[in-house]
Amino acid sequence: MTPDAAFIAPMLLLRTEKLPEGPDFVHELKLDGYRSRAVKTGSKVHLRSRNNKDFKGKYPSLVKALVDMPDETVLDR
Repeated sequence: MTPDAAFIAPMLLLRTEKLPEGPDFVHELKLDGYRSRAVKTGSKVHLRSRNNKDFKGKYPSLVKALVDMPDETVLDR
């Protein structure tokens, strides 16, 4: 049985002089804007802020664009 996808709190900034390297690390530039996480479970898309606040009403076009994601998917942006 596959567990339902759920909100996962994002990793917050940790200041460092040198970024870790290797195949286990992925780095992403953070530009101005909001960090959000989309979760599709039970055929419903949930769009949440990094503090787990609902973004569906604020960004309905994103929710609509993500409706075709497979069930039990978590997308971090």
